[in-house]
Amino acid sequence: MLSILITPPPASPPDIASTAGSYAQWWEVLGALGPLAVLMAAVLTFIIGWKTLDQRRRADQRSEWWNRAQWAIEASMSDDPRRQETGLGVLDLLAQSDLAGEEETAIISIAWARPLTALMDSNAEMGQNETTSTPGSEEADDEHSSTAAGTRR
Repeated sequence: MLSILITPPPASPPDIASTAGSYAQWWEVLGALGPLAVLMAAVLTFIIGWKTLDQRRRADQRSEWWNRAQWAIEASMSDDPRRQETGLGVLDLLAQSDLAGEEETAIISIAWARPLTALMDSNAEMGQNETTSTPGSEEADDEHSSTAAGTRR
């Protein structure tokens, strides 16, 4: 007996035209994601621009802070006591600012201490009986003279 093997006919390759309609091609997917990519680029550009403006604003504030600090340091070294007091007050306020970093605070503390030590030194150089009066206006040194603390006895 002769058996004839019947083999099925070879399968034909799938029709490309029929499968193209059922699955989206990669370029169609990419085209659909285009608006999302544009939105992401716009958000990224906004964030970068905002950070740049914030950095520029902060740098301008620090620059202005340093200009004020320079003025206050110069004023605190002044010979005029009112200007010196104002300069020291401004230095105190500037040291409390959030713009002052560690280095700036150290600079301010040194600038603050220098006028105060100069003031202390000038007061220490005067003897116990010396006065700060101008020449020609001497204090009376008798039993009945008055002082700022009261009358001598």
